[in-house]
Amino acid sequence: YQAEKGRLDSLTDHDDATGVQLREAVEHVLEIRPGATPVASLSLVMGRDMLPFTVQTQGADGRWTVIARVDTDYAQRCVSFPPQSQPFRLVFAGEKPAPLSLREVYLFAEGQADPALAHDWQAPCDKADMMTIVAHPDDELLWFGGTIPYYAGQQGLKLQAVYMTCSNYQRRIELLNGLWHCGVRNYPEIAWKIDRKDRDMDATYYLWGRNKTCAYLVGLLRRYRPEVVVTHDVNGEYGHSQHLATSDAVYQAVLKASDPDYDPESAALYGVWQVKKLYLHEGDSPIRISWSTPLESLAGKTAYQVAWEAYQKYETTTAGAMVGESAKHSPCLYTLAYTAVGEDKAGNDLFENIPESDLATAQP
Repeated sequence: YQAEKGRLDSLTDHDDATGVQLREAVEHVLEIRPGATPVASLSLVMGRDMLPFTVQTQGADGRWTVIARVDTDYAQRCVSFPPQSQPFRLVFAGEKPAPLSLREVYLFAEGQADPALAHDWQAPCDKADMMTIVAHPDDELLWFGGTIPYYAGQQGLKLQAVYMTCSNYQRRIELLNGLWHCGVRNYPEIAWKIDRKDRDMDATYYLWGRNKTCAYLVGLLRRYRPEVVVTHDVNGEYGHSQHLATSDAVYQAVLKASDPDYDPESAALYGVWQVKKLYLHEGDSPIRISWSTPLESLAGKTAYQVAWEAYQKYETTTAGAMVGESAKHSPCLYTLAYTAVGEDKAGNDLFENIPESDLATAQP
């Protein structure tokens, strides 16, 4: 193989931060020689440059036959095939010559795929129950605490995660590992907007484009049709300009998503959508939801403990420790900023007043 950097043995060192960067080519071929145990599935972790690939075996006549194909453009991909005890190969190729980044290759015997390593991502939601929208990878755990483990992991609701920025491709792998640990199975949306802390919200909007950002979010709300949306504090937690812009843009998008005259292009593509409830972290009149109850489906752990474990997947984070439940900017505090189903009374469930029949898990 033609490597710009990296060693082939780094693909089996269980370290997502290492790997190989392959130069542009018509196709890239990786041969795999099984040991004593036949290989029946594999999982790949990819970096910057991703390509579709096929799994191929060679017949007695020397011809190669495709036994599995993967076309998704996800950074973590899994594929199963008939058990192979003889050498087989992976062939990566696109429509034109292209480079390829590989970080890890995990091989599994039949029925032995490790769910902690083999992240078999489903497509983004057809219909989401909840959408979390944050400025940066790790914000979904820092500020929302046990929200994602509770609603995705414990309740099994369909959660569509959205990230406005992602500073590098290692962070993408980390956010995927964190979401998977929390029980999310639908691949997230990443806007890849420039990640930079500016002096204020207007400076971030100048960088991202105010109208462009709102239209992007309206398109996502119409496409995924979430019942509940959760985003940053109206004050940007500690005042981060991109938290401020995200919170403001999400609020505006929730108001506009049901208006057929706003962004007619996405309205024609997806139809309009009325979000039932929008919650901002903290806010002016917050309710408090504790994530400290041990939960059966989380193996007796609390939602906060699972979030803390997921936060450890962010090995390159500079944010420090996760915010505690009783600390400043507690991840237990939420303000209902918009509702189409009435005000909360009990104040202990972000899905209060939403009929169970409206949830994706209840749809045929």
